[in-house]
Amino acid sequence: MHERRISERTIKDAIANPTRIGYDQKGRMLIKKLYRKNGKARLLLIVGEEKDDILEIITIIDTSKVKKYL
Repeated sequence: MHERRISERTIKDAIANPTRIGYDQKGRMLIKKLYRKNGKARLLLIVGEEKDDILEIITIIDTSKVKKYL
């Protein structure tokens, strides 16, 4: 989170109110959240695995390439 300068609040909001949820070929959860940063549309992509009702986050990607990933 600190490397990518993404606040914990932004991540929690993405998990609680995602724009879209999907799954990859390995069964990992793909949480996608559209948001605005400095007036520009951005996409937050959170990849995680559910283990015993707990979401273990594997990686977080913040991108301006909204159409490519959504």
